[in-house]
Amino acid sequence: MEDAFSHVGNHLISDSAAAIKAGGDDLSTLNADALYASTHVGRRRADDDDNQTDLYNDDDNDSLASAPVGAMQGLKLGSFVEEDHEPPAHACSYCGIHSPSSVVKCLGCEKWFCNGRGNSTSSHIVHHLVRARHKEIQLHPASTLGDTILECYNCGNKNVFLLGFIPAKADTVVVLLCRQPCAANTSSKDMSWDISRWQPLIEERAFLPWLVSAPSDAEQLRARHLTAPMMAKLEELWKDDSTATIAKLAEVASIDDEPHPVLLKYDDPYQYQNIFGPLVKMESDYDKKLKEAQSEDNLVVRWDFGLNNKHIASFELHKIESGDVKLAVGDEMRLRYTGELRSNWEGVGYVVKIPNNQSDEVKLELRKSGNDKSVPTECTHNFSADYVWKATSYDRMQLALKTFAVDDNSVSGFIVHKLLGRDVEVAPMKITLPKKFTAPGLPDLNKSQVDAIKSVLQTPLSLYVSSY
Repeated sequence: MEDAFSHVGNHLISDSAAAIKAGGDDLSTLNADALYASTHVGRRRADDDDNQTDLYNDDDNDSLASAPVGAMQGLKLGSFVEEDHEPPAHACSYCGIHSPSSVVKCLGCEKWFCNGRGNSTSSHIVHHLVRARHKEIQLHPASTLGDTILECYNCGNKNVFLLGFIPAKADTVVVLLCRQPCAANTSSKDMSWDISRWQPLIEERAFLPWLVSAPSDAEQLRARHLTAPMMAKLEELWKDDSTATIAKLAEVASIDDEPHPVLLKYDDPYQYQNIFGPLVKMESDYDKKLKEAQSEDNLVVRWDFGLNNKHIASFELHKIESGDVKLAVGDEMRLRYTGELRSNWEGVGYVVKIPNNQSDEVKLELRKSGNDKSVPTECTHNFSADYVWKATSYDRMQLALKTFAVDDNSVSGFIVHKLLGRDVEVAPMKITLPKKFTAPGLPDLNKSQVDAIKSVLQTPLSLYVSSY
């Protein structure tokens, strides 16, 4: 077992299990007398009882502005001095805390975050990982465990939301194992591992303190205090500009106008359109940005020829596995070739198959064009796939809102009052209901289905939500 954790980092051997049990630092065991006896913080007064004014020397090791010495290093008195210089590169992108033992690097975006909570319910690193859908981290090189990339010792899985640790029975090493399948697989059990003691690395929305320590109260008081909405806006900025800072967030906040809130009641159709129109536009822009950001490069394509004489390209999209892409049959995609074996090419088609239990491949049926011979069926590598965004549904929403505002006869008066939030008495409609509700070629409806149809036919407005 000496090399059991060399796959993750030698720093986790021997001292880690003791650190887990310790729970506190060395200073917690010192009393006040011992602390003062081991330092010389009172030397200036002891040496100078004549009440004369002293001129502080820059080289005096008692100065709070100088680096602490002796046992006072643990107290980090210098951390209370306001810093005018730029924070180091490993400072938390949210609050600016930069203690090596409290920060980790997100490998998905190369940004650093601390394990402090600030004003949120989650630690900053966990908040970022959830927001950005990132899963891999690396510890700081100056931390106790070194620049370790957290991964499963057995299979190499780096998803921190699946990772946990198992203290060895000898208490000299801890082993990181993923929850599924390694920790649950009986064949992977070692005689010196106690699988029943498996614990996740993230607890109460923060990393365990023996792995990534929480910042001290003094550090958190001096740090930037961002609210959860501000952190969410910063995450949105990073999607367009990975170098955006808090200052950029303030600039955007001063420029962007918040949309009007949705009301329960509206004065007229114009007010209804003025409130919902910008919201539809914002949703349209967000959906477009989301689709365009889902492009994927370096695809390996397998070519087939369909029964309808159309080319079919089969490939795997890795972003689907991570949950970043939502793909449906009928979606339009653009396939591009940028290799060196021939000139650049691009074609548009429709998705005819999405990943399922049998295959992880996506099949794209190319649209017929005037020159089908140009399709690079002899090439298999260096392809890219882009999602073709269409604003058809959003254009229809905007047209409906505009028509509703300018045309009084676009919908019935009852629907107008309902949309504007006005109270309208609903009188049952007098219609002749059929004795039997059937449709040719379909089985008879059950009682609940018949009751639903009767209710719809006798009310002026009904909402139907399809499950397909």
